[in-house]
Amino acid sequence: MTTLFRPGIYCRGIAMGAADVVPGVSGGTLALITGIYEELIGTLGGVRPGLITVWRRQGFAAFWRAGNFTFLISLLAGILTSIALLARLITWFLEHHPVPVWAFFSGLIAASIPMILKPLVRRGPPQWAAFLIGTLAAVAISLAPGLQSAGVGPLVFFLGGAVAICAMILPGISGSFILLLLGLYEPVLQAVRDGQWPLLFAFAGGCAVGLLSFVHLLKWLLSRYHDTVMALLGGFMAGSLVKLWPWRVGAESGLGEHWLTPGQYAQVTGEGTQIFIAVVATLLGVAVVWLLSLAAPVHNVAKETTD
Repeated sequence: MTTLFRPGIYCRGIAMGAADVVPGVSGGTLALITGIYEELIGTLGGVRPGLITVWRRQGFAAFWRAGNFTFLISLLAGILTSIALLARLITWFLEHHPVPVWAFFSGLIAASIPMILKPLVRRGPPQWAAFLIGTLAAVAISLAPGLQSAGVGPLVFFLGGAVAICAMILPGISGSFILLLLGLYEPVLQAVRDGQWPLLFAFAGGCAVGLLSFVHLLKWLLSRYHDTVMALLGGFMAGSLVKLWPWRVGAESGLGEHWLTPGQYAQVTGEGTQIFIAVVATLLGVAVVWLLSLAAPVHNVAKETTD
């Protein structure tokens, strides 16, 4: 008899969803920690048109088992549950306490960078070049208006989902981190909170297309050029710290933001410098990453063939 639901996988999906809501914590890392990463990559890589032939020749039950859809549905249900529960909370904090929230995210990402780079076996010119390219690219994207400058519509959500979903299956980088760089992090949370279904369906469609299109490429790159790819991701995260500067206000045009000193922020907003709480939030973010590292001390060791 075909099992339609796996509670254990659902719980792991909740953990992955919680990780991907927060920029800097990787859902892929949580998949590794909970022991389902290889099954996830193998299952996604096995979703091909040939499954339809299995359905026609052997029936739906064989099709379901061949695609390991019980695993996928259970995991997706957990991820969506977690996102639905946390989106409102994080949106509220971003609206009412932005400085400590962004400081917390900064701590997460700053502490994640050495965690990603430490296990790398190869640290030659290709890896350093990849790290530098990733850093410069993230800085450039951070200083740009982002996809939201084109208007937050279904097409933008579709494109954002297609790009961000690829990060979810990479250890060390989260989908929400990519959304943050694209300027879509808060719009997506807002859409979840307000139940804007056309935008959410467009985002989900982009996720599906992006995942099925790139999972084979990502799997191949990690298997052959693991250390270089991880160095590139580390650079992305380092460059993103520009985007995460806690003391900032939106530009008058509505596109982009102004980075301020704590003193300038206090003058503009009248909310104080909030330096102490920002430091505490940053240290809390560092502590979260450290605790995760204890659960999975080596989570991105290379298994490449060439580099």
